[in-house]
Amino acid sequence: MNTFLTFLKIEGKLVWKGMDIFIFGLCFPIILSLLFGYLMTNGDSIAFQQSYPALITIGILATGVMGVPLTIADYRHRGILKRFKVTPVSPLLILFSQGTIQLSAAILSFIGVTMVYALLFDYTLTGSWILFLLSFALVIVAMYSIGIFIGSIVKDQKAANVWSSLAYFTMLLFSGATIPYEIMPTAIQWMMDVLPLSHGIHLLKQTSIGQPIGDSFLHISVLLVCIIIGLYGSFKLFKWK
Repeated sequence: MNTFLTFLKIEGKLVWKGMDIFIFGLCFPIILSLLFGYLMTNGDSIAFQQSYPALITIGILATGVMGVPLTIADYRHRGILKRFKVTPVSPLLILFSQGTIQLSAAILSFIGVTMVYALLFDYTLTGSWILFLLSFALVIVAMYSIGIFIGSIVKDQKAANVWSSLAYFTMLLFSGATIPYEIMPTAIQWMMDVLPLSHGIHLLKQTSIGQPIGDSFLHISVLLVCIIIGLYGSFKLFKWK
């Protein structure tokens, strides 16, 4: 535990010195919540209700699918992981600490977006907060599992940037996080349903309005598959150099 806390403290300082986590993980979702809230409160109330569960996933996407793999790839490129290999530090400790650091920004983003919607635009969650937060936690673990998997297997920063950017921008634009799923043509919706985050957003929307959790079996199953494959693959295929 002492090793983990020490490692977490050092790595946290290094990660938070960069502006990426602050801009894309924290500020970007809050700015979008201000914009979406302003545009939708005087229009379609259903669209406004559905925009909140979508926007809170942007911070998760930025930190989990972009922040984690790029940081791990940077450590690999600079030979830091190679040095860790001859120390008591395990791949699990490295991956878990990076996930924890990036998660701090995602949680702050969630709090910021929630405060904007609740205080400025009178948003009220009609479903159960307990189920909603459990769904939110499941989405976090699934997205971070994808990011950790990318960071564990890529050879260098260039590959990490390509794969994490591909995953990030594809899900940012075509999962319903920024462009509402409901306004897309049916053919595009079928394509969007392939993306894991689409299922996460569907799950959050359903729990936010109080739909029975049984209706979310498919979405929960897809997220669980992402977690199992991502974490197991990361641990088995982790590259030190």
